[in-house]
Amino acid sequence: MTDGADHLAEWLRLLDRFEAALDAADEQLVPQELEPPPGPPPEEVRERAEAILARQQLMISSVIASRAKVARQLAALRRVPTTPPDAPAYLDVEG
Repeated sequence: MTDGADHLAEWLRLLDRFEAALDAADEQLVPQELEPPPGPPPEEVRERAEAILARQQLMISSVIASRAKVARQLAALRRVPTTPPDAPAYLDVEG
């Protein structure tokens, strides 16, 4: 392979890894060392790289929204007063 073909093959492998990580977003992935290919992406993969970037940005936005929702729920739970274990569980309002 020529240097240009090597460069393209490296970018294709990197994009494959990014897509696999996005597809497996709900699974636990083993962290891997990332060695980016030298230079900018070749024109042949630019459209695919931009599509992957858009998917990553959507995923990040979703994670941020989920995190904010969980934080609000935790804050609401912290505001619920706790009762001592020997406190009555019911109040007799008719008795």
